[in-house]
Amino acid sequence: MNQEALQKVLIEMDNQLNKSRAELSMVNLQLDRVHTNLNVIKSTNSRLNTLNSPDETIWQGVGKAFIAQKTKTYLDQLSEDEKGYKDTEKNLKIKQDYLQTTLEKTVDSMTKIVGEKKVT
Repeated sequence: MNQEALQKVLIEMDNQLNKSRAELSMVNLQLDRVHTNLNVIKSTNSRLNTLNSPDETIWQGVGKAFIAQKTKTYLDQLSEDEKGYKDTEKNLKIKQDYLQTTLEKTVDSMTKIVGEKKVT
């Protein structure tokens, strides 16, 4: 390969590397938020199960209003939310693994190209 072609390939790989790093950073941030939400759900679940009976009325804050609900109904909603967050977590972990692999392979490829360039 001539110098110009190598340079174009390296520039393209560098762009891909930067894009993957940015995406990985966003995925890590999203995973942190999902973990925070899962911890809140877990804490709320345990406290409500400890302090309230299933048929007891609780008040859920919604914006500036409050809605009366039975504890069991609210816990069921939390359970559904938890399932959604766990699905999101699973998908984000898959994306995180993909991006980490992409980063590693791109860096390896760039290193090989630069290594070959120095040899010739």
